[in-house]
Amino acid sequence: MPTNYPRRSILRTAAATAAGGWLWQASTLDAGAAAHAVPAEAGPRDTLVLGNTASERRHTLTSTRSDLISGGLGQSARVLNPGDAASFWGGTLTAQMACNPSGDTYVTVKLWGSDSGADLGRLQLFADGKQVGHFHLGAVDPLDIASAEPRTPERFYFHTLPLPLAMTAGKKTLSLEIRSTGALSGYATTATAYYKDKVGPSRGIYRLYTHDEPYLALAPDDVTGVMPEPATRTSPGKEVVERINTRVNAQVATEMARTTAQLDLWYLDFLARAHGMPSTPAYRSIAVAPQIARSLDGIYWKYTADAAVMTDSSQQWMGLGRAGLVLLCLSDSIQPLLDEPVLGSPYGLTNPGFEIGTTGWRPTTWSGSGTTARDTTVHRSGNASAKITIPASGTVGYSTSVKIPVDQGTYIYGAWVKTENVGTDSAYLDVVFHDASGQQVGSDNKGYAAGGTHDFEHVTFACATPATATQVTVSVRLSGAGIAWFDDLTMTGPDGSAHAPVVRRAAWTRMLLDSREYWRRRIPQYTNQAIICAIGLYLADRGLTLLGSDAAWGERRARDYIYQSVGLAPWLGPEEEDGTPTKPLGSSYYQVSKNGLSKELGYVGNYGELQEWLSMVYDAVIGIGGVDDNVLRDHLSTMAKTRAVFHYPAPDGDGYQAMRLESVVGWRDTEYPGDIAYDEGNKWDGHPLHLATLLKDADYTSYARQSLTDNQVFHVLDQAAALTASARTNLNLLSVADDYRYIAAAPSSGARMPMTPGEPDFVFSDEETGVVAVKHGSEILYVSLYWRARWGINCLARIHHIAADGIERSATVWQDVKYQPDGRSFAEPDWTNWEFTVGDLDIPDGGFPPPGPALHQAFAGQPLPLAKAPGDVPPRAPGVESPFAGRASFYRCQYGPYLIAMNTSSDRTYTLDTRNFGPSRSLPTGARAVGNLRVKPGTTVVLRRG
Repeated sequence: MPTNYPRRSILRTAAATAAGGWLWQASTLDAGAAAHAVPAEAGPRDTLVLGNTASERRHTLTSTRSDLISGGLGQSARVLNPGDAASFWGGTLTAQMACNPSGDTYVTVKLWGSDSGADLGRLQLFADGKQVGHFHLGAVDPLDIASAEPRTPERFYFHTLPLPLAMTAGKKTLSLEIRSTGALSGYATTATAYYKDKVGPSRGIYRLYTHDEPYLALAPDDVTGVMPEPATRTSPGKEVVERINTRVNAQVATEMARTTAQLDLWYLDFLARAHGMPSTPAYRSIAVAPQIARSLDGIYWKYTADAAVMTDSSQQWMGLGRAGLVLLCLSDSIQPLLDEPVLGSPYGLTNPGFEIGTTGWRPTTWSGSGTTARDTTVHRSGNASAKITIPASGTVGYSTSVKIPVDQGTYIYGAWVKTENVGTDSAYLDVVFHDASGQQVGSDNKGYAAGGTHDFEHVTFACATPATATQVTVSVRLSGAGIAWFDDLTMTGPDGSAHAPVVRRAAWTRMLLDSREYWRRRIPQYTNQAIICAIGLYLADRGLTLLGSDAAWGERRARDYIYQSVGLAPWLGPEEEDGTPTKPLGSSYYQVSKNGLSKELGYVGNYGELQEWLSMVYDAVIGIGGVDDNVLRDHLSTMAKTRAVFHYPAPDGDGYQAMRLESVVGWRDTEYPGDIAYDEGNKWDGHPLHLATLLKDADYTSYARQSLTDNQVFHVLDQAAALTASARTNLNLLSVADDYRYIAAAPSSGARMPMTPGEPDFVFSDEETGVVAVKHGSEILYVSLYWRARWGINCLARIHHIAADGIERSATVWQDVKYQPDGRSFAEPDWTNWEFTVGDLDIPDGGFPPPGPALHQAFAGQPLPLAKAPGDVPPRAPGVESPFAGRASFYRCQYGPYLIAMNTSSDRTYTLDTRNFGPSRSLPTGARAVGNLRVKPGTTVVLRRG
């Protein structure tokens, strides 16, 4: 039977009704029930006005390192300053405030939304000496996390946190403390790097409230500010695109002109893609394939010396798969180089076709005078040959730059030779043997081309290695007047020779096969990581196919990993050595919801913006010599367009109208507000307009065009160009000019992003990730009902509410849930930094403890009962993260004028009792909703009063 897990206070939130689909319509409601009185919105139980002497005295305020200021809209506030000595901890303030002795107590802080800058640091709440929530990615977060962008320009915003019920039970007051801190570096691997010193004053703290209901109704005299009138950005403009194009083309030229190996796979991808782009100087250039070959050779030697190149590089879960993409981009031009020895091989001829400049060869004049050159206008294969010209007399040519080790036995030496007006026995291949000390053994051994003028002829001769010889020098020579060209030299050793050269085809096959085999056994669970890994597996296998490897899986099996990662097939996880999937989440878990959202575990903001990786999926499977997969293309379009629901209108940092990514309700987000994003935001591996250019979906193209209309795309691209120039950032910017040209002229549907002012009202719900998005006139609501419940049911929801007047509230609140119990429970650990563990890093569970005296968690010991996982899911111990343990079957969340009920189950119907909520209407239809409502499996009901 389902277990009820009620709370005395329930979310009072925006509500709407939804069933499965793109933008949901209301479900059928029970009619004819009696109306009930509308509950009054609850005001504060207590209010502390900072800077107001009487209020501060009444609340017994004490503070350290604090200054009074006149802040936003002339309102009084306090800032908390750093200490005299460098420290993570800054000033504090403590006050006695009223609480609810027999029910829930919430704490809300009022902050000025125009403040910005990471130097403002953070504000952490303590209650009766214990820390409330966690520093980083906890279900209950800090009171404030400052970021580079202003959160709500020209307005105050309000952030709400719950207190543990046990902390306030039987009490009328408690001690609340706000401690200021420096910033955190979330991915640091040492405590010193993780905790940043506080370097400046905090954000101004204006008011602190306690209240009983999740939604705080403000008093009429509580100044909030007004949303500024939207204006369109006027600069920068398309000159940004021109500047980026100039930059990337300069880098293309640099990469083409390299005379050494480029060991950064991002730059090889950059150059290989440029080879197919008419807008770059690398377009179909014969210089590209040799440079790529030289570089892949270098990566091969680096890999053989250190496997971390494949297991622990900046390519992360992709391993060496990107090398496969590079080969696919050059599938034709790279072919002539595949059966040559790897540059740096101790055996065999280096660069035998002179494709990689004159690497491995040195010009030599034995007598007289003449010239040597690499000729790209004459060649037997590939794109180059060695040209020797003698005007009158002499002996001139090329010799191998190092002596080549040889075995005993007979070798076959060969070269293709073309001549013009040469004498008999004038153009020839010369072989000289040496002993271990480098002394010549015997006389020269020669193979002559015919005299006169003729096209390429094949010159070969057999030569036995003298008994005392261990090395050989090979030369191509012209003796006497005329011109000779040499190409495609060969040196074939005796069967069983220990001195066989390392050939590219075999070497590169080893790299790609090792990468594929290593990473198929280590496929990560989080969706973005699973996609990156699947791309690496797929590209490695396509590379193996191009190289002619018998170990290649072939398209069908390789593409299945892509399908699993993007939710087109069940995700089966890492494999055993024999290929058996481990199925850590069972046989029916999908990485992406039916509606197109990634599952990590619930809704994720920044990490859910997968457009850059969807672009690479498209290129890998379809775009670069691939297959025409309409199922995949349509699915990628669905994923991309679903994300648009989570882009909402908000000013940019300069106050101009823009669309921002919703991050407040994101499981893995700590930056509020989110980045500017229309079709796609600015990422290390992606930029606006790119995925829209690839998919050519009419609606998605329109979303990209909206960023042009608002003149935001150039601003975002300007920010992308301002990132430190590197292989990765240059690769990201390579297609900007082409993408802009396409989107500016492409046909589109005229659709605007769903949350754009003036667009129709809607409700979006995703029962698999437990998230809801509502547009009701000018009011916007985002709710994560399944909120950071990694270990068990926590009964918490996350709210981001933007009222019609522009006032923003964010909150973590209690809610009622029902779930199928598995009979186990886990107690919240006494951790204050992280509410999670990382098993692959040398970091303690719960993260690095903060500097100073030990802190204790206010929620420590709270029971987190585990929900039952599907029957085929391998058991996990309590306290191990799971996408099932904390996911309820039914959520009932009330916040202000909204009531939301979500049924995440596939086979049970739940009843929503609305009688204590009052008369309300279903969104988006506006149909009256009273009495009990049946919430069917996989549906959501959203109701709104007023």
